[in-house]
Amino acid sequence: MADGALNLTLDDYLSAKIAEKAKAMGVAPETLAADLLRQTLAVEDGFGGRQTDHVSNHDLNEEGRPWDEVRPELLARMKQKLAERT
Repeated sequence: MADGALNLTLDDYLSAKIAEKAKAMGVAPETLAADLLRQTLAVEDGFGGRQTDHVSNHDLNEEGRPWDEVRPELLARMKQKLAERT
């Protein structure tokens, strides 16, 4: 593998789906496939220096609240939202 090149063989279904979406977007299928892989890897591992992990947006050292305290509030909010929809 030279210069970071990677050759992949895709099945007919996947190739057709990528080609169809790429055509609709006006990009080359290879460009779309590379972007999809890049996004998938970024979500899984944080590759590319991008933070896509929503957990990282919160301070995990912050003290939480007990479920027994949070549950009634959550249920009340859910009931209120449901009532607003009907």
